[in-house]
Amino acid sequence: MNGETVRPSTATAPLLVAETIQRRFGTVIALSDASIHLHRGETLGLVGDNGAGKSTLLKILSGALRPDAGRVVVNGRELHSLGPKEALHAGIETVYQDLALVDTMSATENIFLGRELLHPRRLFRGLNLTHDREMRRRATEVLTSLGVNIPSVRATVKQLSGGQRQSLAIARAVLWGKQIVILDEPTAALGVRESAQVLELIHRLKEHDISVILVTHNMQQLAAVADRVTVMRLGRTIANRSLASTTTEEIVGLITGAIPGDAA
Repeated sequence: MNGETVRPSTATAPLLVAETIQRRFGTVIALSDASIHLHRGETLGLVGDNGAGKSTLLKILSGALRPDAGRVVVNGRELHSLGPKEALHAGIETVYQDLALVDTMSATENIFLGRELLHPRRLFRGLNLTHDREMRRRATEVLTSLGVNIPSVRATVKQLSGGQRQSLAIARAVLWGKQIVILDEPTAALGVRESAQVLELIHRLKEHDISVILVTHNMQQLAAVADRVTVMRLGRTIANRSLASTTTEEIVGLITGAIPGDAA
């Protein structure tokens, strides 16, 4: 990954900065001026109506898309070639709505899917045999550290509840991402009890100094877990607010355009 060091101006410089991001799809302008910043251990809500550009921005941050213009800086280092591997190397993991879990595989197998550990013994490694015991140990460790309760790391995903599946996907992201976890509507398909389970897990991520970008349409849940909110409209970032200094009514007004926003 190529990059250059950007010296932080203060000790509290953001962990991630995305500035003036632009992206077109043919004649369609998905992002014209999108910017966000995220501090270590912070939960940032990213909100906007359908078509605001949230999904495109998430895909750029996760390395799935390249921006046409703008820059992304992580830990003071500008990333010039941000692809999926580079995003992972920078400590960024994304949990999309589909979770990318395989129902017939165990929790451990899903956590290590595509990243399986080979057996340490040369003979077994030569046969491409996996180190199942170590993978189960590490899976148990990350789930326990985050307070995620599932029947067993040997249980298949189809045996888990919706909240447990979402929590498993988040735990996998924490294990591999380390610094920044992007959550795309993590409670959209969950009931009240399961949603509360996921929100509690998001709270615990802060205790582990993990930063979260949370995309949600649920203003009540946003207020429950986020420190700040960034509002997007028509491909642009139009407002940043501390949750302590705003209201649900203001956020909704910014989203809909009833309130013009700082950069509208």
